[in-house]
Amino acid sequence: MPIEATFEKEDHLLVMALRSPVSVQELVTRYDAIVEDDRFETNMHSIWDLSGLDLKAVPVSDVRQLPGKLNQYMARRGKGFKAALVTTRALDFQLLRIYVGILKLIRGNIRFRLFKSMPEARKWILSP
Repeated sequence: MPIEATFEKEDHLLVMALRSPVSVQELVTRYDAIVEDDRFETNMHSIWDLSGLDLKAVPVSDVRQLPGKLNQYMARRGKGFKAALVTTRALDFQLLRIYVGILKLIRGNIRFRLFKSMPEARKWILSP
């Protein structure tokens, strides 16, 4: 499966790892399953490990579709949560800066932050 999800209930955290390119529809389908999972909790923070992706291979048109597609989950996600995006490649980090600007069009309750390592992301997510 190109999207792996791990629920860490003790830390109120959902860790998702994308290991290969996925279409927007595949992402939405998998996210549907994640939010319907019994282990999912409202306001659960999330870490998206994108280190396995080559982001320059993802069409910008797909990125532009994400706010509209993900907006439908905002009521289920809760009133406030953090989302950390992690990539280990410098070019992908720069692309993520642009993409986060697009994703912020969702508005509302997500605090996004970019990281170059999982330990940094985890530290931020678990901080008050």
